[in-house]
Amino acid sequence: MREPAKSDQKRAPGTLLRTATFSVAAAASGTGLVLLVLAWGHWWPSGTEWYLTAGIGILLLMFAGLAWLVGAIVVLVRRRRFAWWMLAWPLVTVAGLALVLLVRPEFEDARPEFEEVAQELLTAPGPPALYNFKIGRFEISSAYAFSDGTVYFVDLRTGMFTTERGWLYAPGGVPDRDGRMTTVHLSGPWYRYTLLSTF
Repeated sequence: MREPAKSDQKRAPGTLLRTATFSVAAAASGTGLVLLVLAWGHWWPSGTEWYLTAGIGILLLMFAGLAWLVGAIVVLVRRRRFAWWMLAWPLVTVAGLALVLLVRPEFEDARPEFEEVAQELLTAPGPPALYNFKIGRFEISSAYAFSDGTVYFVDLRTGMFTTERGWLYAPGGVPDRDGRMTTVHLSGPWYRYTLLSTF
């Protein structure tokens, strides 16, 4: 029976480490990126739970990065030369993060539906408010209108405790709201607003 060559014996630990590192980094990165795509793309989960999902995704990516770094350092020390496979994880991760940024829904794409709901609320004979509905992939906890012609759409995913965030339809200009509200102009009569609630 032929004994393994010394070169094969030297190569085996590096090959095993490379395989283990790639497997761990790939599994953690894949899972982390999927969670980020689902959370950032407004697909899953609903409400503010997406913060937890995104946080887990980021932690998985950090773990994958650590596994890749340790494996790459050990292989470099043992083999004393660069291996092209070491670029696989950074390149795939960067591409995945770019995808995460691209899947986020844009307000302008859903703006016609927002305007339709705003007009319905402004002309409704009953209480000018709606609750727990979706416009495209945007989750709205409530939408309410005032007599000054403004309509507020409360974002279910970003409202926290005493802070209300969402989209404001204000064709006549932004109301003061006692200085408790800040806005960022989006386009036309639409604004992104943050309102501090008082009790």
